[in-house]
Amino acid sequence: MKRTTRDRLVLPIALPVGILVIIVAALWGFSRILLAISHDAATATALLVALAIVVAAAVVAGRQYVRLSSLAGMVGAVTGVAMLAGGVAIASLGAGGGGGEGGGPAEAIRVVAINLAFQQTVLTVPAGEPFQIVLDNQDPGVQHNIQVFPGEDFSATPIFSGELITGPSKITYEVPALDPGTYAFNCLVHPTMTGTIEAVEGGGAGGGGGGPVIQMAAENIAFDTDTIELPDTASTIMFDNRDAGVQHNIAIYEDDTLATTLFKGELVSGPGKVEYQIPPLPAGEYYFRCDVHPNMSGVVVVGGGGGAAPPEETGSPTMTMAPTGSAPPPNNHVTIEVTARGVRFDTAEIVLPAGQPSTIHFVNDDAGIQHNIVIATDESMSQTLFSGDLVTGVADVTYEIPPPEAGTYYFQCAIHPNMNGVVTVR
Repeated sequence: MKRTTRDRLVLPIALPVGILVIIVAALWGFSRILLAISHDAATATALLVALAIVVAAAVVAGRQYVRLSSLAGMVGAVTGVAMLAGGVAIASLGAGGGGGEGGGPAEAIRVVAINLAFQQTVLTVPAGEPFQIVLDNQDPGVQHNIQVFPGEDFSATPIFSGELITGPSKITYEVPALDPGTYAFNCLVHPTMTGTIEAVEGGGAGGGGGGPVIQMAAENIAFDTDTIELPDTASTIMFDNRDAGVQHNIAIYEDDTLATTLFKGELVSGPGKVEYQIPPLPAGEYYFRCDVHPNMSGVVVVGGGGGAAPPEETGSPTMTMAPTGSAPPPNNHVTIEVTARGVRFDTAEIVLPAGQPSTIHFVNDDAGIQHNIVIATDESMSQTLFSGDLVTGVADVTYEIPPPEAGTYYFQCAIHPNMNGVVTVR
């Protein structure tokens, strides 16, 4: 090849293309290294490689003539520094460092944030030992984190506040040891996303604690059993959802009024499997169901049965859940129209009559999206007074509301807690 042809035709095309290929390959390989190590190690590695690039570029630029061999030497030197720094970081991580984004150790607790709600609201951890929480933020473009409070409410200063991450992404939090007891946790950006942490002596992270493993399956919109037998210690349910494209979960309540939640498993789309870590429950009988399909339900027997103790009287107004599709309401019934459209309710206030039953005609105009109406005593949703069946739009349902006492309550959608408002009973 003539030198003039090489200088005027081949090099102007081949040189930029070759450099671009080398840059892309180097960036891809370097990104694999950074993703494999923790935040701090990734930052240090990136700074070291940036320094190597600056030094190598300065050396090359100081020469009178820049040849391909000089550029290749620069790329080789930078790549060597990147590989060396990444290897040292990975080696130190494997020797005991770690904790960054992505997976954690097998005993780490996984918490999923989706639709502005935590899927795991009751966590069990060993008291007196540091532990890890892997936060899986599945809300695109939305920030979440986990902060832990020293007690069962949110009035004090958090004893742990994790870094905010924007979904979809994951992060592993290193949480310091907790004394035995109950702790509340929430999201800093969305305080209605709440849960509790039970620190127990001798317990395993996540509530497993080496207890028995129960196998359960869902198929054709039905559980394969209507009775779950659990010990009064921590245990594990291996749940297999065999319904393709359908979401199921297992939630355990004190009774079928759904007033007190004991465990709420994350939703899993079929076909898929999930491991539920069940915290220790007092001996007795409880109620379980799928929150998406309330007709999928049954009894949980803990420690051989014996019946759960009746709930304590708290003096709060109560309502019992009335099933949908019951007998037509009498003529003096009040019917309220509520519509969900654009992932929001068309009203921020529902007015109900005191001392008499009423009806809510709920219309879900969001095609393919599930909504419902849940009424509770306050925004904490700790005491549920009414929980309507979930309905997938476009569809409507009639909720029969039992007689409430006069007062002010709170309502929201169980799937989308940002859809909420006030219930005024007068």
